[in-house]
Amino acid sequence: MTLSVPVMIYAYWAFAFLVGMVFFKKDILTFNREFDSRRIALLVASLLIIAVNAWVYSHSTSDGGRKLDILTVLVFSVGNGIAETFMFYAVFRIGTALAGRFTQNPWALFITGFICFMIYSGLIHGLFWINILPTHVVQTSPYKPFFMPVQMLIASSWALSFFWYRDIRSVIFLHALVDLTMACNVKFSLFN
Repeated sequence: MTLSVPVMIYAYWAFAFLVGMVFFKKDILTFNREFDSRRIALLVASLLIIAVNAWVYSHSTSDGGRKLDILTVLVFSVGNGIAETFMFYAVFRIGTALAGRFTQNPWALFITGFICFMIYSGLIHGLFWINILPTHVVQTSPYKPFFMPVQMLIASSWALSFFWYRDIRSVIFLHALVDLTMACNVKFSLFN
């Protein structure tokens, strides 16, 4: 029995929400109200990076003539923004916990968590998303080479937000903006 693309996405989200409740219940219910200059700069930088990402993404993808499904855009942006943030941070925390068995050096903890975060991100996008979303990457786009460096900047800013401030809520919002860009450009449906 082959599962439909929407069912695969919903199953992934359900698992991610469960992971989120296990790993991040405290972070979801409380919010770090410390907004020092470093945190503000990090949030501003994250928004600028996401704006650059939107431009690069929209210039290196194609919708293949598909029509925009507004309900999919909204559901996907919110659902995936929450679900993948939970998964990314769960893997990040696993990495920091593993490193914490050997050192308490904050940079070693961060780097290990970030490497785990990037490995998971690469695997989920390479093995799951690229196989279930319609073809959308324009291989000949002159902007395509900028895609991965921008993604690394996004991941770095989100990882720092969590590592320094345990800020999961802001990153869910930022992730939803990235997913909004993707859904508007790829134009697929969760309801077919």
